[in-house]
Amino acid sequence: MKEQQADTFKCEICGLHYNDKIDAQKCQEWCSKHNSCDLEVTARSIEASKSHHIFS
Repeated sequence: MKEQQADTFKCEICGLHYNDKIDAQKCQEWCSKHNSCDLEVTARSIEASKSHHIFS
């Protein structure tokens, strides 16, 4: 886990960004252990928050 900008943290394995350091650490731990992403953690990523689509 690497700090990017002020208060932004990146998982070094999958590259997702988080505002919360703990979420970034959880992401990196999961990625390194399972070689995949945990949907519960990635849902809190900055990328996920930018991609919420509303379908009618």
